[in-house]
Amino acid sequence: MRRKDALRTSILALAGVVGMMSMTACSGSQESPAPAQREAATTTQPAEPAPAPPPSEPAPAVPTTQAEAPPPAAPPEPSAPAAPEPPATEAAAPAAAQVVEVPATKPGLTRVGADKCKMCHKVEYESWAASAHATSTPKLDCESCHGPGSEYKTMAIMKDPDKAKAAGLVIPGKSFCTASCHAKDWKDDMLERAHAHKGGAGQG
Repeated sequence: MRRKDALRTSILALAGVVGMMSMTACSGSQESPAPAQREAATTTQPAEPAPAPPPSEPAPAVPTTQAEAPPPAAPPEPSAPAAPEPPATEAAAPAAAQVVEVPATKPGLTRVGADKCKMCHKVEYESWAASAHATSTPKLDCESCHGPGSEYKTMAIMKDPDKAKAAGLVIPGKSFCTASCHAKDWKDDMLERAHAHKGGAGQG
């Protein structure tokens, strides 16, 4: 009987020990992971990084140097004062002012030109054109000796000597010729030789 009790006691004690060990094992497994699990936890691979965006094309290089500006213009040098102009000397009178002609007998008369005189005085015109008067400087033409013909040029007036003279016709004389050109070489037949006269007409 005592031996059964002792065996029961031993079995109970052993069962108690086994139970305690089982409880300890259970609690230990809940508190800390197994070594394999710990190693797996510590050796977890890091998450893969997100793929980098593809490189964009580089922007064209912008020149950083600016074009050289032209150097500033040098200030103009002060110009020398202009030399004083020499006193004006009396210039020779133009050819138009050197025309030799009888004074007009009244104001407002104008020249008509030798070609107009030629229309009625062809003989006189051709004789004058061949003389030194036509080529002299200044040239002496019909109106130089007979006055501007604007009022006496018409045939109706020229046929009447008094009307022609009243309209400005001049019959030149020695005083005009000697005062103008022939002071030293005057000859009394010069007026008759100035040009031919149609039909034996007198001077003029």
